[in-house]
Amino acid sequence: MLKKKGFLKIFGMILWLGTPVLSFLLLETLTHSVPEDMEWPLIFLNLVFYYLFYGLILVISKRSWVSISLGSLLVMAVGLVNYYVISFRSVPVYPWDIFSIKTAASVSENYDYRLDKDARVILAGFLVLILAGLFTRWKLEIRNRQYHILSVLVMVLGITLYGTSVQTPALHKKVGFYEYLFTPNAYYQLNGFAASFISNMQYLQISKPGNYSAEKAEELLKAGAGGTEELPEQKPNVIVVMNEAFSDPAVLGGFETNVDYMPFIRSLTENTVKGNAYVSVKGGNTANSEFEFLTGDSMAYLPAGSIPYQQYIRGAMPTLVSQFHNMGYETSFIHPYRANGWNRRNIYNYFGMDHSYFKESFTDAPILREYTTDLATYQKIVDIYNAKPEGQPVFVFDVTMQNHSSYSREYENFVPDVEVYGGANDKLLERYLSLIKVSDASFEKLVEYFSKVDEPTVILMFGDHQPADWVVQPVYGLNGSAGAEGLSVEAEQKRYEVPFVLWANYDIEEDYIETTSLNYLSTLLVEKAGLPLSPWQNYLKNLSESYPAITANAWMDDEGKWHSNTAQNITGEKDGGNLNDYRILNYYHLFDGAHRDDRLFE
Repeated sequence: MLKKKGFLKIFGMILWLGTPVLSFLLLETLTHSVPEDMEWPLIFLNLVFYYLFYGLILVISKRSWVSISLGSLLVMAVGLVNYYVISFRSVPVYPWDIFSIKTAASVSENYDYRLDKDARVILAGFLVLILAGLFTRWKLEIRNRQYHILSVLVMVLGITLYGTSVQTPALHKKVGFYEYLFTPNAYYQLNGFAASFISNMQYLQISKPGNYSAEKAEELLKAGAGGTEELPEQKPNVIVVMNEAFSDPAVLGGFETNVDYMPFIRSLTENTVKGNAYVSVKGGNTANSEFEFLTGDSMAYLPAGSIPYQQYIRGAMPTLVSQFHNMGYETSFIHPYRANGWNRRNIYNYFGMDHSYFKESFTDAPILREYTTDLATYQKIVDIYNAKPEGQPVFVFDVTMQNHSSYSREYENFVPDVEVYGGANDKLLERYLSLIKVSDASFEKLVEYFSKVDEPTVILMFGDHQPADWVVQPVYGLNGSAGAEGLSVEAEQKRYEVPFVLWANYDIEEDYIETTSLNYLSTLLVEKAGLPLSPWQNYLKNLSESYPAITANAWMDDEGKWHSNTAQNITGEKDGGNLNDYRILNYYHLFDGAHRDDRLFE
């Protein structure tokens, strides 16, 4: 009996010493190869955290089986969450994703949670580790309560010091930390999950730009302001549709289909402005596209993966919504899904929206797959128009839901009718393109309706992002880690390109805009609608001449060349460093409400 107890104790000690290494390897291998992807200094940096983590559980419980089994269970849970987030959203888990739990839960039933073969093997490895821990009998002999508390505090201090150190540039340089936040998959693969996640925690709070002052921001805006513009006698109705996952995968590479999946939009020419807009997200985080469009701010100066709607906006803020409200428009927001998604109910109150219509306003609306159709939201737009007093202009912002992922399931109420030929044929891609075809046909009906009304009306439609990597993989050849595969900056940006179309039921000058980004698109809308630009929009219009596109991932110069964003510091050397001025204005607009002059944005 004594020999058995002695063996179990030694077995427990050996297993405990090996568990942090094994759990580190299992978690990382869920999403990429280890140690091929990581340098040894970074492997060691991650292992320090695992030993501190398991050590903390050990000193709290004083039992090896609790440390090994509970610790491994927690690591496995984190690994699975990261695995699924990468599968569904094409980016790993960030510290601020805790704010998105409700939004993720609201659409969670529509995803496919089957694990691939390799993931099942890794999951089995975790389960073996958890079960083996239950058979250990090693205990920490700390009888004195004060020593026990002291040992816990020492471990907590160690984890705190670790977290602080991992966020310092000096340590990053010493261990060869991969610094490019705009390629999050590569960031996590090359640095390791623990080190990456903890390093990103420093961006939960945004610090002022080094040379920031509210006075300087106001000078920049006033310097760029144009002359006073008068409102037209008859202000046009303005309708904006941000269409869920609407994009054209053909920009990623050529492929053939049995039918055109975007025939109406391609045919629009008269009184139409078309073009390509670059966005900061792909596969998800729709709210960031809303944010850039409505505010004119850029995600370039915020942490990768952050959600301003949930993290940073806590009160009234001047946006395109308040601008239209101040011009005498009745403003309405439409989104046929849950109001708690991305904190939208609060956000649109902060923005000054007069009316908001969420899922409860679409109880009897038609459904395609499991989501309210685009056409149902367009009918709501028509209802808003018909209910308004004659001559009262309306601004409607419609965020659709029809094309939301996932595209892996079959439905009785949805039969895909787009077939893809050649090497790019894939069921997921065909379902996605079939949904785009439905959106195109629905948009045609919206345009047809307003082409017959007497009041001048402008309609803008654009996509919020492309679908996740695994949907367009047959076209683009992605494997979920474009940055790590060494693609050029230009090639990477193709995954962030979406079409936009602006149409009016009266004479406007036709145009095609090869390149813009969502932070500029609302300025273009106001200008094409013949309405006065705010000082902020005048600044953005001027900025776009030197930098036609700015996103969280890269920016384009006036010669059409893309430049990668590094960390949180993008500055332009041309024109006196206008990108750094733009960063100052972003901070002024989003974070300095106490000193902000809202009139400069409205």
